[in-house]
Amino acid sequence: MCFSADMSLGLGVAGFVASGITLFDRDERFWVRLARAYAIFHFSLMELIQYFGYPVANQCGYGTNLLLSELSSYHIALQAFAIMPALATYSSDPRALGRATVLGGSMSALFLLFGRLPNDWQLFGIEPNFIGKMASCLLMGKYHIAYAISSAFGLMVTHGSLFALALSGFLWKDNWKISSYHLGMCIATLFIPQWLFGVSTGEAAAMYCFYSIPITASFMPWWKRYFTVDPSDDDGDPQLNREPAV
Repeated sequence: MCFSADMSLGLGVAGFVASGITLFDRDERFWVRLARAYAIFHFSLMELIQYFGYPVANQCGYGTNLLLSELSSYHIALQAFAIMPALATYSSDPRALGRATVLGGSMSALFLLFGRLPNDWQLFGIEPNFIGKMASCLLMGKYHIAYAISSAFGLMVTHGSLFALALSGFLWKDNWKISSYHLGMCIATLFIPQWLFGVSTGEAAAMYCFYSIPITASFMPWWKRYFTVDPSDDDGDPQLNREPAV
């Protein structure tokens, strides 16, 4: 298992292409394709951060490493806003996208605020090993770039991001297919690297971003028929869940 700057660059470019293809899916409403395209675009940016991070890994606290570390902090804080609306676009509830956008945006705004508060403000005195009481830095792990993110209330940011990435889709009606896929992939790419390869949480999170392009590729037009649930499968009435928003 080997990761490199060139692989991160390649995945980032592939992600930008996938985002563009998704944005021009004329079979979908504008806000649906925008939400899906932005989710892919968001994670593509992280690949570029990792690409530029390789030459300056471990140079904590100054220069390019400091800049990229700050960008990484913003990127992670904005994950809820990027992924939650995209997951909600597969729901048969026409109000799901709007509600997910408000919820995801509120969570991301809170996480951004936490990043500006003193990082010694931690819940129950617990010091998380990925986001929390530490200096923001891009580090060189065993296989890939690893993150250290400075933030108050690191447990809330960590678990809030996990909820946004892996669980939030289950909030919405007829949305279990895409939600189950993202939950399974999140476990496979965030936790299994820690269990199998003994890497830190910060490095596992970077590995998740490495795989995030094929994960978020599930938002591309070619796969939507696999992840869209027919409401009639659940209740026998295909019109029940297609009422217009009030």
